[in-house]
Amino acid sequence: MTEYRGLILERTRAGATDLAITQLEASLGARLPEDYRQFLKTCNGACVEYDVIATLANGDKELLSFSLYGLEPGAKYESNPFELEQLRAEPGFPATGLLPIGRDGGASLLLLDLREGRQDVAAMVAGLPAWTGRRQQGDEYVVLASSFTGYLDSLHLSHERIEEHINHFIISPDTVEATLEWLDKGSPGWRERYRAQWNARVADRSI
Repeated sequence: MTEYRGLILERTRAGATDLAITQLEASLGARLPEDYRQFLKTCNGACVEYDVIATLANGDKELLSFSLYGLEPGAKYESNPFELEQLRAEPGFPATGLLPIGRDGGASLLLLDLREGRQDVAAMVAGLPAWTGRRQQGDEYVVLASSFTGYLDSLHLSHERIEEHINHFIISPDTVEATLEWLDKGSPGWRERYRAQWNARVADRSI
């Protein structure tokens, strides 16, 4: 567990080397922004249990959550070089400047868009199947932040995430303390709103 810019991140790795970053930049055809370089050198990927709001073209808002890839040359899956090469096999994917940096639990992607001087973090939000009863239109490109730092600063704990976690996390002394730290840091004031729900589930560690 690693704390980074006020976020508690899990499954971080040893920092990416300067050589690996330089090789990725050569393949990408663009220099990585300093804030994303620092993330790779510090965390090098992470499981990110926070949410971000994507505002779609029709005005609808969709709650998304992305784990972040690391930079492990030669590794398959959830490593920038491998995921970049996979996307380059897709028709129409740009030859330079667009880097996949994360994925949600479905088919939506998180991208670092460095084309034409941008440093945007954007989501390619995947359309949902008909049985969900929700949004049916095709994939949509949505800018989430104008920088990687701005993206991290926009992450938050949604009410849906807090309720889901309280109701379903595996209770042990370690997980209880870790959950309290995560919630206290990510959602000040949560104790007042969720006290009854927490105390009903975690009777030995009431709040």
